Amino acid sequence: MKRQKWTVWIASLALGLLTVHTSGITPAHAEAALQTAPAAPSVVTIAGNGQFGEDNGAALSASLRTPMGIAIHSDGTVYVSDTKSHLIRKLFQGAVSTYAGVTISTDEKGFPVGTLFNGALNQSLFQSPEGIVLDQQGNLYVADSGNHSIRKITAQGVFTIAGDGIMGYQNGTGSQARFHSPSDIAVAKDGTVYVADTLNHIIRKITPSGAVTTLNSPSTRLVEISPGYYEKAGDFQDGPLASAKFNEPSSLYLDAKGNLYVSDTGNQRIRYIDLTQNKVTTVAGDTNLTYATNSLYMEGSYADGDAAKAQFQFPRGLAMTSEGGLVIADSQNHVIRYLYNGKVTTLAGTAGKFGSQSGAPANAQFYLPVDVAVDQQNTIWVVDSFNNTLRQLKMK
Repeated sequence: MKRQKWTVWIASLALGLLTVHTSGITPAHAEAALQTAPAAPSVVTIAGNGQFGEDNGAALSASLRTPMGIAIHSDGTVYVSDTKSHLIRKLFQGAVSTYAGVTISTDEKGFPVGTLFNGALNQSLFQSPEGIVLDQQGNLYVADSGNHSIRKITAQGVFTIAGDGIMGYQNGTGSQARFHSPSDIAVAKDGTVYVADTLNHIIRKITPSGAVTTLNSPSTRLVEISPGYYEKAGDFQDGPLASAKFNEPSSLYLDAKGNLYVSDTGNQRIRYIDLTQNKVTTVAGDTNLTYATNSLYMEGSYADGDAAKAQFQFPRGLAMTSEGGLVIADSQNHVIRYLYNGKVTTLAGTAGKFGSQSGAPANAQFYLPVDVAVDQQNTIWVVDSFNNTLRQLKMK
């Protein structure tokens, strides 16, 4: 995954060609060698025509409305939360179709309106679904953000496992629990569900029986937005999980140890929750950042290098490669970053510049990438939200 690998490959290729000419091997042999060499890294668009819509059909002719989440099944099916269409879409064998949800009404601008309704796949209703994840049995879980609830999709249909559709903060079982705009979920092998309860600034846990609890300490920080008007904001604290604090956690990734990586978006950091030791640490992000007066968020920026000095601009989606590195959708820097061996590098995109250009990773452009996934071929998929497309970063 690291760029150094491609530098080594190019150097090796040059040395190999030199060897070809000095050892008497013909140009035909050299051409054959080039044809079997690995392809150069590239960014390509896989689905979406870039238009704002919900048309199904051939992948590059289909349209999406601000997609926000992705999950890839082992059979190659790619599921996408099409957030502003209030649908779950799927990409399979080069075609996009609607997997779950239906549009029953539109607003004055002609855009779909979502709500909460359980039932058959083609009769269920969502409202601004965001993060999605597959469990061991192939069931799909959805952070139904606008409905402030967690949904589950099986072959039998869609049902709600926690939340009642009303914004709030409350522990309890099933519909007794309340969330505030959850953005992502992760599912453990035993069926435990973890939730990034974004605007409550907390991480929640749902047991297989549906009991919802809170893992960390809710923030009590208030920010004066205008004279006399205060808004509840997130906060930052590492250490024991029970007293740790987050600011708009937006993405979760459950690693092989059963621990959680968290995109702590408002704190411009990547955090790690060791669920065995019940401890929270920062694994990437400038450790010198603090809150400015009356600031909802820590100030984001852009810098590669040592993880403790790296800088992000509202990091979101997380995924892991086969070598154990963490891929990060650095949303407002419009780039894809990589945390590996204590270093942060940029895999693709032009920091601070948005666009839709494909091609060489260093020259490619994204427009608010919000989620990432890694498939069985170690190809990185990117939900390029404001381009209304799915992109691929092919490293070889």
